[in-house]
Amino acid sequence: MSRTDKWVASILALGIAGLLLGVLAFAAVSRIPVAHIYVNAAGARNIIVAGHRAVAAPDWPGAYRVTPRFTNPAFWSDATLYFRQGTVVTIPRQDIKLWVYRG
Repeated sequence: MSRTDKWVASILALGIAGLLLGVLAFAAVSRIPVAHIYVNAAGARNIIVAGHRAVAAPDWPGAYRVTPRFTNPAFWSDATLYFRQGTVVTIPRQDIKLWVYRG
């Protein structure tokens, strides 16, 4: 390869790597819209202590339905729930039984 070819290849490789890192960084800080989620008793207890509502799910014994507006992506071991009003709640992902996304 000539010096020009190596330069073009390195610029393309750096551009692709930068683009992938940018997409990963955006995905790490974005918020995912959620219609509602189902949590177990431990997750419901954490949400109720934070001042939000968790209602027993009629169609799933032992589960509680919670309606946050947004959540963080699934990269992390904890789920951060953003509600319309009040505090943000962080619970372990193992406490969440089902996600129902908006859209």
